Amino acid sequence: MKKSNSAYGILLAAGQSRRMASLGSKMWLTLRGRPVLAWALERFARVAGPGVVVAQSGEQDAVQTVLDEAGLGQDWMVTEGGAERYESVRRGLLALTKRRPAPSGQDLVLIHDAARCLLPADVGERVVRALERHSAVIPALPVTDTVKRRAVGDGLLAGTVPRDDLLLAQTPQGFHWEVVDQAYRRWRVGVPTDDAEVVAAAGTWVAWVAGDPGNRKLTTPDDVAWFEWQLAREGGS
Repeated sequence: MKKSNSAYGILLAAGQSRRMASLGSKMWLTLRGRPVLAWALERFARVAGPGVVVAQSGEQDAVQTVLDEAGLGQDWMVTEGGAERYESVRRGLLALTKRRPAPSGQDLVLIHDAARCLLPADVGERVVRALERHSAVIPALPVTDTVKRRAVGDGLLAGTVPRDDLLLAQTPQGFHWEVVDQAYRRWRVGVPTDDAEVVAAAGTWVAWVAGDPGNRKLTTPDDVAWFEWQLAREGGS
């Protein structure tokens, strides 16, 4: 049963982890003795659920085990992802339509990258609260570094990009069901980098709330030490 004042969740865990090199799939790396996926699911389930984990082909049983161990096997399901992130989102949306009750109309949906496995609860809560006023919301951080545009092919710079109106997008990105479902049904051209791009292309304004520097994405082997440090700092929970 869907919890009052919560959102359905789509947790994306089907990435290829190409930049992790010899470490393999980032979802199964262990941080303080637990796989990354377990941390991601625990943190995300505080602000979303019931939901679906979108997993790599062949990993559905392993993901189901993580769900069961977390006590979420009844509320969360597993589906296979696609070759690109947006294809995995589409499959997650489709899986949610098969739930009973299925989301509809103004129901809320949060879409989160499992690589952001240490999601601070207040980030998700800010997104959910903002969805009372907007139909599409993302967490984001202002750009603080100087941004340069490179010239093509000669190792030179073409100029400086004004950063006052630039933001760094994070997840979870939140939407009213009818907005995100219809936007993904209409998407036809190119590979979008996030869900807000798909929704904006369908004509919906996207709002933003404050993200958190701690809502970091596990991308390369060099990132692992930071996540271990952060968990030690938090006491591992």
